[in-house]
Amino acid sequence: MSTGVEPQQVLARAREVVSSCTGFRDTAISPSAVDRVVRAELARGRSASDLLAELQRSGTALERALLDAVLVGETYFFRHPEQFRFLAAEAVPAALRRGGPVVRGWSAGCASGEEAYSIAACLQGTVPQGVRVEVLGTDLHEGRLEYARRGVYGSWSRREAGPLLYPLYQDAAEGRVSILDSVRAVARFAQTNLLEPLPEVHGSFDVIFCRNVLTYFSPDAVQVALGHLARALVPGGFLLLGTVEVDHPPAGLVRVGPPELQAFRRPLPRELTPPPRAAAAVREPEPPRPAPVRAPPPPQPAPSPVRLHLEALQRIEGGDEAGAATVLEKLLQQFRDYLPGMLELALLRERAGAREAAFALMHTVRDNAARLPPDLIIEGPEPLPARFYRASADAFLTLGAIE
Repeated sequence: MSTGVEPQQVLARAREVVSSCTGFRDTAISPSAVDRVVRAELARGRSASDLLAELQRSGTALERALLDAVLVGETYFFRHPEQFRFLAAEAVPAALRRGGPVVRGWSAGCASGEEAYSIAACLQGTVPQGVRVEVLGTDLHEGRLEYARRGVYGSWSRREAGPLLYPLYQDAAEGRVSILDSVRAVARFAQTNLLEPLPEVHGSFDVIFCRNVLTYFSPDAVQVALGHLARALVPGGFLLLGTVEVDHPPAGLVRVGPPELQAFRRPLPRELTPPPRAAAAVREPEPPRPAPVRAPPPPQPAPSPVRLHLEALQRIEGGDEAGAATVLEKLLQQFRDYLPGMLELALLRERAGAREAAFALMHTVRDNAARLPPDLIIEGPEPLPARFYRASADAFLTLGAIE
């Protein structure tokens, strides 16, 4: 007798499970990947009702198969080398000034481990003798973590875009490379979820890399993950994110370096304490003064692109992305060349699943930014140079091409 459960119900529930586990927004979950997993289970003779029942429970084999199918594993050694140069030039000296016996790094969303090992090699190449290095790599995908622990990689992990900045690997058989024992010795890997606080057993970190991970998350999930990452930093520690993942500093952190670097720092306690106010001098009471004559209120200023952009951001924070998109559309009708609004609307379009519209806007951002002097400051909610918008659009369009 039919249970009345249709495969489409299973597919819908499967997408809900993936979104709940990963924090991915709906448009970042590949329908074909979910469909392949569900169809394969049905082809094995399982019923739709059995699959739906299994999807009501957590930690099942079907849930793991879905996560394996949809998680993105694009990574390679020393990806975005400018951030590793910042790690060596700024983050390591700051950690050494704090005087601890160990410098600790975390690769959050490490996939198959190339980033974690790159951090380890960079730290080993820059700390003085006698200072220990510890690096943690975490990911939701246990299979990729097992791959990372083996430490053997092919040509896909070695690319011209990621120059070999520090000794990292040696040649192995069949054109592959293996991670140096000295680098492997300071790196360890664990399965964790960025939507949950990092277990206390892992400690705090001087530097955290979380790059090209949050770009797949829903807005709410981004804020949850950023909160966990910020709390895992030691005071004075640094967080490095992917190019298009945030357009303003995460709560509790301050931007450091050029905007396109996407580096943020947790302030030291003394930087958060306001200076003591001087005691007010004792004064004789003054006689009452006549009430001032109130001038008429000044005329309201004409709408500016930044004010309208801030209104759109308030709507986004309140969960009204459709209203924010409407505000940004009106903004761009009045201020056609306002790059911050173009970038914001492109990201909203992409989150809403309108990829063609998002890509068209991003091409416009890139072309318009390329015509401006790279260091020209563009006024927006946060003043940023034109090169930030060029780099953000390039990263967005490149990521889309990879997908």
